Order: sequence, then structure tokens, then C-alpha cells
Amino acid sequence: MRAPRARAAHSRQRQRLIDACISALHIYGPSRTTVEKVVAIAKMSPGIVRFYFDSKAAMLVASLQFLSAEFEEQVLGPVSKLKQNPVAGLEALVDLYLDPEIASPRKVSVWYAFWGEASSRQEYYDICGKKDESFAAMVRELIGRLIEDTAQPQLDPGGIALGLIGALEILWQDFAFQSEENIDRPAAKRRCMAYLKSIFPGQFARSTAGAGQGALTGPRFAGWAYANQRAFQLERDALFHPAWQVAAHESQIARAGDFVAADLAAERVLVVRDSFGAVHALRNSCPAVPHALVTSRSGRFEAAIECPTHRFRFGLNGRRAGGATRVDLTSLAVQIVGGLVLVRSFAADSAGAAFAGWLDGMPAARLGAVEDTFDVAVAADWKVLVEQWLETAAPDSPCAAAANFLAWGCRPLEGSTRWSAQHYRRMLGSEAADPWRHRFLAPNQLLQLRPDGASILQVIPAGPGRCRLRSLHFGRGAAGREATALRYLASRLESLAGRHAIEAAQSTQRGVLDFGYRAAGDGRSSPAVAWFRQQVLSRLPLLALERPPTDSE
Repeated sequence: MRAPRARAAHSRQRQRLIDACISALHIYGPSRTTVEKVVAIAKMSPGIVRFYFDSKAAMLVASLQFLSAEFEEQVLGPVSKLKQNPVAGLEALVDLYLDPEIASPRKVSVWYAFWGEASSRQEYYDICGKKDESFAAMVRELIGRLIEDTAQPQLDPGGIALGLIGALEILWQDFAFQSEENIDRPAAKRRCMAYLKSIFPGQFARSTAGAGQGALTGPRFAGWAYANQRAFQLERDALFHPAWQVAAHESQIARAGDFVAADLAAERVLVVRDSFGAVHALRNSCPAVPHALVTSRSGRFEAAIECPTHRFRFGLNGRRAGGATRVDLTSLAVQIVGGLVLVRSFAADSAGAAFAGWLDGMPAARLGAVEDTFDVAVAADWKVLVEQWLETAAPDSPCAAAANFLAWGCRPLEGSTRWSAQHYRRMLGSEAADPWRHRFLAPNQLLQLRPDGASILQVIPAGPGRCRLRSLHFGRGAAGREATALRYLASRLESLAGRHAIEAAQSTQRGVLDFGYRAAGDGRSSPAVAWFRQQVLSRLPLLALERPPTDSE
């Protein structure tokens, strides 16, 4: 058995010959490369070649196999470990494919030399073809995953992958005819990343930072995204149509005929309990003309839902009563989780898991009954208000994309001597010291758990640069004036929906639109805000473009 040192020497000498062969192929090409030229470059005796290779042809195949194995080990292997993060995977793929160790003029020219001979040599064709097929499959898979992550099914993964591969191949061809000192590798990488950024804006912001004027350096929205009709439409379709929204609480529709009406960004909703106790979610719109059937926020139907304009009558389940033509009210998807009535346009999946996690660990008494509601107009984009909520949030744990919510806690009474804190302590006793818990469920719903009860806050887009702040407040048993006093004190201690919060949001909106101020990016924004922006940009990367997209984009 050969000793380890002998085997190592054997391996080094064989590799020395392969390196010399690659250099000879770069200089002379396959047809003019000879054993004599290889050993001259390797500075070894001609006879030693026979010890490692049966023939010149075997040495050439071994050299090509070495290049193929190196490509698989240094490019395909590392990138395959990043499949679950396609953005990082594509960034690494471009970086490694253009790395001087892989894409030196010497090695690139040899790859093309072997491809030129592949039509007449099956061994060359098999090795080169396998390398290209594996690389193309990797690119297609990463592009496909990114298309899925960004919810852009209209994009063709094969076509986009072909474009990236073509850009990389053109750069390789350019490398093959230059010396290393004349190659601008950073510029080459920027060109490829600019191609990816043009298709997936907002996903490769850090990669292209510094590539040109106006490049984004972190997760943030472009200024126009805070007040633009196209942005409003895109957000409604991509974020709010698929999202389950809290429309009401069961305590608000306790009896047959009780209803709650709410505008929830994607739908104008009417939640009603019928005479059999079933809860229905209906589109609050006349089927003849799209005006609201009910304009009050809550109330009770005696026997039917009526359209006074067209004299239509509908049962509490939305079915039209009488009439020659059967036109029912549109039914929406509805679920009840933890007493909350959840609504959305369609019912492709269940909301139970996400909302169960959102409500997990909350005492049942916190959502015993709704004690107060309000709905106020805010002259600011909905994202401004959400970012304001999250600006000071300190997440208790890393954000879980599967759960889609962010949790943090605070103790607003700790060390406070304000009169509101003193009165809050006096009314609640030792319980007043309990931490306040916040759970934000993307894209727009915040649950606040306090010693005195709980609140659910929703930011509802109302138009470009406008939103509504909707809230449900739950007491913990106190009623009447005591409950009102506790809610008032809580709003003084941490105002997420009070007058000061609304004024701050409206002032921020004016700063963005009137003065062109930009929201913090490049790592200066809080982790919670960065998380929220990434949640939105993963669905709507267009919101990171420096200019609004046209209707054709």
C-alpha cells in the first residue's frame, strides 16, 4: 500500500500536469497542444506524463474534468445551500461565476476551446453539457423561487434565467480575450445585478448600492409609493385581497339580525347573524348599482336587508326575497377565531393557524366583549402609520415569516411619575405593573394586550395618501365610567391610535410629499420597520422603484 506522503506527491505531480495542460490549452488550443508543450510549461520530463495519463487525449479529458469538478465545488455547491433564500443565492451565483478563480481568462478560454471541439468528441460534449445543464437548472430554480416569493406569477422563470445566463456568458467571452489587469470585475457584477434588479426591484438593493446614482441601500419604499394611485391599487390587490381582516367580534352580533358594517380596504363588508345563529359575511353593495346598502357601522335588521333605492329585499343570509330575477348579495369568506370574525374576498385557505398564533397566550377575558369602537380618517398613507407603530418596537424574538407576525413588549408605567400612570396604578393595583404586549400581523393589524384589557387596531387604506384607523377595544370586566377612564389613561401612557399619533403620521406624510424627505434605509430604520418593509416588498417590489411604474409594467 502506497504511503500517504507518496500518494500526496503523486497527487501534486498529477495536478501540476493538469495545470500546465490548462495553460497550454489557453495558449495553443486543443489541436495544437502537445505533451512536449505541457511538460515544458510544467518543467517536468516528458516520460512522466505516461505515468499519470495513457495518452494526450486522456490528459485533456482529465483537465476538463478538473475544471468541471472545480465549478461544481466552488459555484454549484455553495449556491445550492442558499436555495431557500433565492436573493442571496442569485447574489452568490453571480459573484462566484465571475470570480477570478473560476472565470480567469485562462480557464474561460479553455472552456470555450473544449466546446469548440465538442461536436467531434463525445467526452467533451458530455462534460461541458452536464456543467451547462446543471448551472442552467440552478438559475431557473432560484428565479422560480424568487418569482414565487414575490408573488409575480406573470413572470417566466425560463426566460428570465436565460437572460441572466446570456449576460454571464457574454461577460465570460469578454474575459477570454483580455488580460486580468484589464478586466473590471465589479462592473461586470453590477451589470448582472442591474438586470436582476430591473425585474425584481427592491430585492437586490444592497447588491446594487453604489452602482449608480439613486440606487437603494436598504429596505425602504420610494417616496411616490406613499401617495400614488397605482401603488394604492397594487397594494389592495396584492396585500389586502388575500389577507384575512378582523371585521367584528361575536359579541357585536349576539342576536339574530345584529350586523356590523366595515370598509376593509379590499371589500365593503356586512357581517350579520341570521335567525339560525349562523354568521354571514356579505358584500355591502347593491347588486344593481354599487352603493352601500348599510351606512351605519352597526345595528339590527328586523327581518331583511333592504335596498330602499331599488326596493330589493334580501334575507339575512344574502339571498334575494321575491323578484323575477334572482340576484343575491355576494358572499365573502368568513371564519371565527378566538371570537373574532375574520373576512376576506375568497376562501382559498384557512386563517386559523396565523390568527391562532397571533392570539396565542392571551387570556380569554381580554376579548370578552367589545366595549368601544372608533373609525377615524387619517391624511397619511397606511404604511406611514404602520411604520410609526413599529419604529420603537423591540422584537422579543426573530421574526417568523411563516407566522407573519411580530411581537414585542414594553412597560410604559416603569419609572413614570405622571398623573396618568399614578391613576392607572391606583385603579388596577399590582396588575398595573404587568408588561404590555404588542403583536403586529402583516400587513396592517395590531393587537395590544394591556392590564386593563386589549385593543385591535387596523390601518385601512382609503386612497392614495389616505387611510382610516379602525379599532376595537375590549375591557377586562370593568364597565361604564371605570372602563372609559382606564382606556383614556392607557391612551395617555402609550398612544398608538390617539391624536398625537395621528398628527405625527400626517406630519410625516407631508414631509415625504411636500419636502421630499426619505424614510430611513441602509440599516438606520428599526429592525421591526425593516421587517415590515421587506414583508411588503417581497409581494410588491415595484414600490422600491425610484419612479412610478407605467401601466404596462
